[in-house]
Amino acid sequence: MAKVGAMPGKDIVDALRGKLDFYTWCNLNIVRSWPRAPGRNRAPAVVATQGPFSYINKMASTLPADVIAPYKTLADGSGLAWKDFLVRYYINGSINEFMYPPEVP
Repeated sequence: MAKVGAMPGKDIVDALRGKLDFYTWCNLNIVRSWPRAPGRNRAPAVVATQGPFSYINKMASTLPADVIAPYKTLADGSGLAWKDFLVRYYINGSINEFMYPPEVP
């Protein structure tokens, strides 16, 4: 990563796409190597939840308002969206583990 004095022209940025990434951050012009995707090997627990995660996110838009209302109540003041609670409950079968910190013996 390096600071550059001025942002290069669009033709240069386009020519280096995939090799170098130019952007502005806090009024600084920055160039870095193009970000790489992480490896494709995922943990078994992550792979196991991909199907249910995809399904519940698609189904969330079809739920009636009376089903969504309790999740919105849970989300009020929590910093999470109602959909976060819906997904967690669907995948884990419980939302309690996310609402309370773990007990320390």
